[in-house]
Amino acid sequence: RVMNVRRYVPILDWLPRYDRSWLRFDVIAGLTLWGLVVPEGMAYAGIAGLPPQAGLYTLVVSLLVYALLGTSRHLSVGGTSATAALLASSVAAALVASAFATASDPQAYPAYAAAFVVVTGLVFLLAGIARLGFITQFLSKPVMDGFVVGLAAFVVVGQLNKLFGVEKPEGNTIEKLVGIVRELPDANLTTLAVGALALAVLALLPRLDRRLPAGLIVLFGAIALSSALDLEGRGVEVVGTLPQGLPTPAIPAVPLADYLAMVLPAIGVLLVAYSEALGVAREFAEKHGYEIDADQELNAHAVVNLGSGLFGGMLAAGSMSGSAVKEGAGARTQVANLVAWGATIVTLLFLTPLFSSLPEAVLAALIIHAVWHILSSRKLLTLRREAPVEVWFGVLALAGVLLIDVLQGMMIGMLASLAFVIYRSIRTHLSSL
Repeated sequence: RVMNVRRYVPILDWLPRYDRSWLRFDVIAGLTLWGLVVPEGMAYAGIAGLPPQAGLYTLVVSLLVYALLGTSRHLSVGGTSATAALLASSVAAALVASAFATASDPQAYPAYAAAFVVVTGLVFLLAGIARLGFITQFLSKPVMDGFVVGLAAFVVVGQLNKLFGVEKPEGNTIEKLVGIVRELPDANLTTLAVGALALAVLALLPRLDRRLPAGLIVLFGAIALSSALDLEGRGVEVVGTLPQGLPTPAIPAVPLADYLAMVLPAIGVLLVAYSEALGVAREFAEKHGYEIDADQELNAHAVVNLGSGLFGGMLAAGSMSGSAVKEGAGARTQVANLVAWGATIVTLLFLTPLFSSLPEAVLAALIIHAVWHILSSRKLLTLRREAPVEVWFGVLALAGVLLIDVLQGMMIGMLASLAFVIYRSIRTHLSSL
């Protein structure tokens, strides 16, 4: 029984054997992680269409729960640009299909967002109980690469209106981009200057010293600049008052029929979020010589998302940027997560009044900077040389995201890839010897 409990709560296995000489490294890594995930979490909440505090509420659950239940020493779990975009797309579709709520109801969106996070947590839990940790093997790499590139473009275009200080256009990604270009003559130059300055600092600081918490420096520097120059009075949109204190759990008030309608898109989210998380976890496990339990990772992500939904947070998954920063800062174990969690609690209890004058353009700059490396990675160009046929499935997924929507783009790429596998299986090459 003790071994069973340790399997499902891995911290009980490794914490009693914790080497105290690691504590200094874990504390430094945890504070560095906090410096990244606080501004990122607030920014990703904007992608999801939620208020900035939703990103912090997600961290309150994800940092603690994954430290207790996760099997990776270096994985950082929280809101990501991919899960935030998937949440926004899925909730918008759920509201359109609902017979009980409308997208124009200001109370409906956060309730349906929380409900979708809870449903995703339940889907993760069922997958964990069924021991489906192998499911990511069915995701084609070209499809995932095309989907991720499309998702990055979707996210960047979705933030351009905040960067230029113009109204957000409607439509798919291409239509939104065209709409932004048409509105450029009405751009707020002060907003644009603030956003451009934030982007420049975010790009330059890591080149000076990678250990500098660029996101945190930009965040608090922008707050100081906004307060000193009264940027809100110059027409720059700011975050405004954030609630101070810890969130209280509540079951989202959504009809059962709408909960059930969210199951299929939640399965799509599981495939994307879990494949990203498991890929990052395995990369660091191979580097540092330890094992990952794929089934327990499903359980950990299940509890994280169930808790996040009940506390009004966002979808959470393994983050490449957070994990890389944490590992690069010298993290030895998930004690680093616990340190970052403690710092986040302090932020919610005492520091939220500081964020009221934070310009929205700075949050947009943080998001664009976080996903820009995906757009500049030339994934599909590399695949074109390595897999000249399969790369077109990635192109289909990319086009689906840009021309239709996020989940539809992923499904188009997956179905095309599946059709190709079936085609190859019925045209098996036989040699007569």
